[in-house]
Amino acid sequence: MSVDFNAIYPWSDIQAVTIDGQAMVKIPAFYVKVGKAADGTTAAGRKCYWISDKPRSGFHLHPSFMRAGKAIPCFYFGGYEASADGSKAASLAGKSPWVNITIGNSRAACAARNTGTGDQAGWHLNNVYERSAISLLMMIELGTADVQTAINSGNVSTNGAAATGGTKAVWRNIHEFWGNVDEWVDGMKFNNYAVSMWDNKGNQTYVTTGATVPSGSGAIIKDMWETSGESFDLNDVFVPKTTTSGAGNYGSDGVWSNNGSDNVLDVSGSWADGARAGAFLFVAYNSASAAHGTIGFRLAKYPES
Repeated sequence: MSVDFNAIYPWSDIQAVTIDGQAMVKIPAFYVKVGKAADGTTAAGRKCYWISDKPRSGFHLHPSFMRAGKAIPCFYFGGYEASADGSKAASLAGKSPWVNITIGNSRAACAARNTGTGDQAGWHLNNVYERSAISLLMMIELGTADVQTAINSGNVSTNGAAATGGTKAVWRNIHEFWGNVDEWVDGMKFNNYAVSMWDNKGNQTYVTTGATVPSGSGAIIKDMWETSGESFDLNDVFVPKTTTSGAGNYGSDGVWSNNGSDNVLDVSGSWADGARAGAFLFVAYNSASAAHGTIGFRLAKYPES
């Protein structure tokens, strides 16, 4: 049966918008439930996600729509990988991705757009909850986590980055969400493979999760963590738990990690990652002081008034 996602919330309300001259995509708030499909269904026993436009029993507001303990109606995500607008990060087509920058300087470049109120407020480096919300909506609409096969590989087997918007890897006006340069993502860090992440109330306070990222250099992701606790639920994000040498449950997306004490997260997959790039590629390998020619970042914005 064919489903018209353009007629179903929240997909129906995902919109390309221009804010402060930047090409952004509005992601409207939604509620989510995670569990196993009931017996007697074609997916019996399999992990499933349900999406709702309003509170329902067993559902919770996805934490990408929480800020400082309060619900927000949406967030805005860069339609393009960040490029340089002087000292400010930009989201524009046809630009060179801004690479060779640390995660800290990426935060600063995004925050540099905060020069006032309204359109000039709420700018920030995209975070793990925002990224995961988009990955979830994408996976449900496509019916697969393998976005390279479902849409396009992007720029993954060349000698350098393409200009922003220069590939066919695009979903609902979000370009190169995978496959061009890796992207720094805020809200998650690693200490000897152990995962800490922002609390799910939007306070940006790190909590320990008890999860560890598997050691690997491009191993294929098999399963994700499902651990939950006070102020966090790993079902709301996508953190690799196990890997495989065969077919994974997330396409051929890979995981890279090491036992560093101050590692941070980058995702997406660069022009050199081949089939391992994708919406769920996960890199817990680089320290907060790292800067590479393959790693850029992306703007996001809260709906400030």
